[in-house]
Amino acid sequence: CETFTRKADTSPSPCLWVGTTLGTVLVIVLNLPPGGEQRLLQPVIVSPSGTILRLKGAILRMAFLDTTGSLVPPAHEPWREHNVPEDKDEKDKSKKRRPVSVSPSSSQEISENQYAVICSEKQAKVISLPSQNCIYKQNITETSFVLRGDIVSLSNSVCLACFCANGHIMTFSLPSLRPLLDVYYLPLTNMRIARTFCFTNNGQALYLVSPTEIQRLTYSQETCENLQVM
Repeated sequence: CETFTRKADTSPSPCLWVGTTLGTVLVIVLNLPPGGEQRLLQPVIVSPSGTILRLKGAILRMAFLDTTGSLVPPAHEPWREHNVPEDKDEKDKSKKRRPVSVSPSSSQEISENQYAVICSEKQAKVISLPSQNCIYKQNITETSFVLRGDIVSLSNSVCLACFCANGHIMTFSLPSLRPLLDVYYLPLTNMRIARTFCFTNNGQALYLVSPTEIQRLTYSQETCENLQVM
């Protein structure tokens, strides 16, 4: 992602956030050469930033919010292999769909302050960047553990959705981590469900109920009302 790697940072920079099974989050700095010819010839320098964050349980999911609480999209630039000959039709298509902006996180519109949302098997934390202060913390479960956690869009907002091994589906507001929903759905009786369960936007979730069947569910009243026209 493109965010703050150290407490003293004044602007976001490319970095890699690594979550371990022991509940540790490590931030690794990616020093990219300047654009143009140097970018193609010089190597990317990878170095530890010294930033270490800790949570209970294995790290499952991480995401970043801007100061308004909106999800920061992944930073990327379009790239093309120069030595491969292009088909004429492909050239015309690429001209028509040429991107307007390159990296949303590096543009001047994004404020310097961000929030890191980290979800583990046991708890969730919201870290203010670049100060690295934990401003919100939520212990999701004490007696069970989270199988899947996703940051999703729901009702014109962003929330953290969790599926626990005890069968509960839980959602939390972001960045405040207030509990919004806690409903019993399905206990963990099949490892296929645990491996394939995932949340999508608009209050929906999917998992493989058998090797050839996909189960779709919703935990949103608005989505439920609009099922007939979807």
